[in-house]
Amino acid sequence: MLCSEILNLHLQPHTGRGRELEVNLEEIWPSGGLFLTNKRIRKSTSLWFEGGGCEFRGEAVARTLSTGLGYFVEMRFQPGCRWSESKYRPAHLFNPLVLLANKIFEATLCPVRSRAAGQWPSSFARTAAASFKQALRS
Repeated sequence: MLCSEILNLHLQPHTGRGRELEVNLEEIWPSGGLFLTNKRIRKSTSLWFEGGGCEFRGEAVARTLSTGLGYFVEMRFQPGCRWSESKYRPAHLFNPLVLLANKIFEATLCPVRSRAAGQWPSSFARTAAASFKQALRS
């Protein structure tokens, strides 16, 4: 799931003092998440953050520097720690599968007007598409 939410990520390296960074949560899935930060985080660093009244703990498993943006850090949650939308719904949560389903639905029931045939989608197809879009918004 794609998202965008600023949150506090807590780091506890194997040696040294723990620290807290303000990061942007870019993606989240049941077993982990992806953060964007301007600070370097080493692999295997223990991480945790709070969301929706739940604590998500794990470790950094990958880090990539993107010039001009910062570091993308992937976190894998500890066994037994799973994310679900019912536990925590980040701000600006977006499921790309919904967009894909909408495109397939529109292509199937509401084909683009054929220039050769000069046909428009039927009234039924337009009504069904509008109902589907409304259901996605709620």
